[in-house]
Amino acid sequence: MLSAPAFAADWRDDGNVGRKNFKSADDVEQAQEDRGFALGLRAGYGVPLGHAAGSDLGETPKMSEVFKSAIPLQVEAGYFFNSNVYLGAYFQYAPVLLAEDCESDVSCSADQMRFGINASYHFRAGEKLRPWMGLGIGYEMLNLKVSSSEAGVEATIGTGVRGIEFAALQAGADYRINDTFSIGPYLSLAAGVYQSSTSSMEMKNVPIIGDVSESESESIDNKTVHAWLSGGVRAQFRF
Repeated sequence: MLSAPAFAADWRDDGNVGRKNFKSADDVEQAQEDRGFALGLRAGYGVPLGHAAGSDLGETPKMSEVFKSAIPLQVEAGYFFNSNVYLGAYFQYAPVLLAEDCESDVSCSADQMRFGINASYHFRAGEKLRPWMGLGIGYEMLNLKVSSSEAGVEATIGTGVRGIEFAALQAGADYRINDTFSIGPYLSLAAGVYQSSTSSMEMKNVPIIGDVSESESESIDNKTVHAWLSGGVRAQFRF
């Protein structure tokens, strides 16, 4: 009488072990399938936070008082070591919109470049919708250029800041269309410190003198933390 329940219990245990082994085999197979190279493209909208630098006389104007927003366009390439872990590099270019319009006889433009490395962890391997979280570090360059022309003399004045981006927190979700293509939203908060500033002046067709060009770079003494908050859409291709 005791042998039948014992046999049934042993049979159930064997079935559980078998099912666990089967699930584990599926996980291993999925991880192997997800391993490989990936190419990503991002497009979004970003806003600045904080100050570009401090001052002995007090804080300088907020970045939002000079720069209204940015339109980041990013390309990234990396490798999935398994279903969850990704490591790669990125390059981003963004036209930057100014907070105020320039005068009618002056042309103004600004742009931003960022590049570095990022790592991310992807959840729910094998599912259609896969949330992910990531962290990146890199370098940022922000430039502003003002140009004018009068009496045949063309003048261009440029200024910029450079610095380390020490933390770019990222999160998003990928919707897998098929085995090679996915698309989904992302959100990023990139914090950094500008360490140096640049300035340049270029004049053309100056009477008697001709063309004049000068440029210089110096360290920022009163450093402070700033950030860019951005969000948009990312498409990713797997190989």
